[in-house]
Amino acid sequence: MPRVSVILNCFNQADYVDDAVASVLAQTYADLELLAVDNGSTDGTAQRLSRHADDPHVRLFLHGDNVSISRRFNEAVAASRGEFVSFLYSDDRLLPHKLERQLARFDALPADIGVVYGPALGENAATGEQWTYGSVGMSGDVFADLMLRHTRGQIDMVTPLIRRTALLEHPFDEEVFAEGEAIFLRIALTHQFSYIDEPLVVLRDHGSNAGKAIVRNAEMNARALDLVRAHPALRPEQRPLVDRYQARLLSNYGWQGARLGADRRWIRRCLRSALRLAPLRAVDARFVGAAVLSSLPSALTVAANRLGHRLRPHPGQRTLVAEYEGLAERPSP
Repeated sequence: MPRVSVILNCFNQADYVDDAVASVLAQTYADLELLAVDNGSTDGTAQRLSRHADDPHVRLFLHGDNVSISRRFNEAVAASRGEFVSFLYSDDRLLPHKLERQLARFDALPADIGVVYGPALGENAATGEQWTYGSVGMSGDVFADLMLRHTRGQIDMVTPLIRRTALLEHPFDEEVFAEGEAIFLRIALTHQFSYIDEPLVVLRDHGSNAGKAIVRNAEMNARALDLVRAHPALRPEQRPLVDRYQARLLSNYGWQGARLGADRRWIRRCLRSALRLAPLRAVDARFVGAAVLSSLPSALTVAANRLGHRLRPHPGQRTLVAEYEGLAERPSP
């Protein structure tokens, strides 16, 4: 029985999936299995995965239909045989020592540790330029830190190694397409975390990442926070933290939506909801910025965004905001 199960979620990433698989098979820790899950790809991804059918470390789950990532994750966790689970998306990759480093940390800590995580490297797929993403960077009982320090960075889905029993206790919510990183909010209610200050994964920025679909992300996060509020392990004194966290998220979504050209009525709904949860958000810079940008004519918004990107460029930004506008899903009125 392998000690670690790596769950690779794939959908239409034929350009990158070979690198993802190779990064798992090249780990310095060899007692692993790779569960390669194709979620109904139509671009040849499944055929590339099939080349590994004879590898004893690889188990293939090739599906003809595309369903929620949450469902595929739950299916894969149930099928996994390892004591620990690591998730990977098919356009990202693991660095060679990821599993070795994180298992060594688990082995040095008590059994109540459920998650060992760290920062991630970003990589511009067009230029190869890399940078380090921020992380909440805390160990122990991190629930309050996840609520109050998330502006420093989140726990990305690919960076942690997770005790499998924690995932069985907290299955992904199949009511949303991809619960993703929000699962760690519920795991933090019942398990301790440990932080390793070393990037052990690479996340590609290629201009079409699903994480840029901000309207859908906002809806999924709202559902995830409803589950946190309903969880029996949430203590009464922790509930205001959840409200503050959601208000900050809504302000940020409004700001992102304003910069990406999302529907202005949706932006204003985000801002109103943020005020109901935490009235002091009204003086937050991003709240004010979203309110201003969403009130400007579209041409002025685009011009302001272009100027902002010239003044504060980011290594993952390959094109101007105007070219990203289609990534913001526009809800119906």
